[in-house]
Amino acid sequence: MATTRSPRRRRRLAIGAGVLATAVVAAGAYWGYVPIWPGIGGVARSPQVAAASRTASVELDRRLSEISGALPGSPRSLGDATLDRCLRGHREFDSDSALPVFCQRQTALYVTFDGGLQDVARRWHEALTAQGWQGSPAPLPSGSGYTAERRHYVDPATDDYLVITMVGDQQSLPLLSNEQSFEGATQHRREYRPFNDRQAAESALSGRHRVAEISLIRTYFSEGPRPRPPY
Repeated sequence: MATTRSPRRRRRLAIGAGVLATAVVAAGAYWGYVPIWPGIGGVARSPQVAAASRTASVELDRRLSEISGALPGSPRSLGDATLDRCLRGHREFDSDSALPVFCQRQTALYVTFDGGLQDVARRWHEALTAQGWQGSPAPLPSGSGYTAERRHYVDPATDDYLVITMVGDQQSLPLLSNEQSFEGATQHRREYRPFNDRQAAESALSGRHRVAEISLIRTYFSEGPRPRPPY
């Protein structure tokens, strides 16, 4: 049988429920309430980021074509790759404020060329320096035994970041990875198109040619101060 509550009792129950809810929220705050921050995917899919990405795509394609066209030795194209993603740095504590999101586009061209790695790296370095790039040798994985050369460059006018990796044998192909790593960061990939013609690279190397990845990276959007290369 249903029971009928008086208006006074209903008011007491409502007040009690409100007090209980307040107590739960207060207890959650006391014991380390973790705020829910907007997801990185929401920023990555925003119209503002999409527009900035389109602009960066056109400009990076143009710059990469200019860079490769000015390199001595007439390197021959094997293919290309693209990585467009947004990242958010790692918070030290869960209760800290969310770190700003930044988005990068990375476009890579894969080429084959002739000559010794060190000699070609030196000649390419001279050509890039003449174009205004500032660069130096970049370290390879310690103890890897790779037959390779790697140099990175920064354009001080735009903060564009250029990484050139040259390999001389098939065992060194894993170095041609079109992705910079950011320790502890979460990421949302907006676009990813890897270099798929590994067979062409292997064939070039077996024919005593060399293979290089010419990778150009730009941070095209940031909610806060933009990270500056080298990354």
